[in-house]
Parts: sequence; C-alpha cells; structure tokens
Amino acid sequence: MKNKNLDSVVFVGEVDAGKSALVDQLISQDANTGKTQAPIYYPGKVIDTPGEFIVNRALNGALLTTICNVKTIVLVHPANAKNFSSSSGLLRVYSNKNIVGVISKVDASGADVDRAIKLLRQNGIPEPYFKTSIFDPKSIEQLSHYLLSLQQPVLA
Repeated sequence: MKNKNLDSVVFVGEVDAGKSALVDQLISQDANTGKTQAPIYYPGKVIDTPGEFIVNRALNGALLTTICNVKTIVLVHPANAKNFSSSSGLLRVYSNKNIVGVISKVDASGADVDRAIKLLRQNGIPEPYFKTSIFDPKSIEQLSHYLLSLQQPVLA
C-alpha cells in the first residue's frame, strides 16, 4: 500500500541507509532522486534528509533545524551497518517527537537484524522496530500503517 497522505514526517539515517528509496516507496514517488544533497521536501511535509546530517557532527545543527517542526522522526538504520552513526541523544533533543526505528535492507548481503536491534536499543530508540526491504511491499505497508496511526488525533 503506497500512501501519499503521510504528514509531518522526517526520514533520517546514515549515508546509504536507504532513506530515499524508502520514502519513494511510501509516497509513490517515481522519480529517482539519486544521492540526497540537501533536505528534500515532499507534499504533506514529508522530508528526506541527507545522511551527512547524521554522520557529520558539524551538520547536526542543520538536522535539528530540519526536524524542529515535524511530529515524527523515522530513523532508518541499515541491517548491514556495523555501528550506530547518530550521536547519542541527538534525536531526543525535542521531547515532543515520535521516534520510529526502521531497520532497512534486511535482505542485503551481510544483513544482521539482531545486531541492528541491539544497536537501536543501546541508543535509546524506542520499539517497535520495523524490518523493511523496498522489495517487500508487506514491510512497507506495515510501516505506512504505523506512521499513519501516529498522525491520528488523540481523543480525550
């Protein structure tokens, strides 16, 4: 289920984590955007950020500025990554944000989902974690449903 109704969501993660490919699947974006050099803003306030915002500490300020007005931060962590790239606590600077952990590239060579889960837990990324592959529509649909559920107003 591809969805164009996501609102107020930013995708962050290291270089080559699969953020742009995931965004393309979630919002039915057909254009191949290539390497993300600057934040890309899609309708509905969906933002795709460059991986350098996470891995280059000098650009953390640019990341914080980009995420300040969104409701949900999606941290995309590739299953084949050996380390956690983000500074500890960086994504929790704003206490009013939903943080969603996504393990991407679960079908990639060298993928280790258990290691990815351990790294996310060690760095305070809350569960549930979504294990995704852009080649598995069901995994994209599960993530989409969850992100849409976070947008629903809470009735008192």
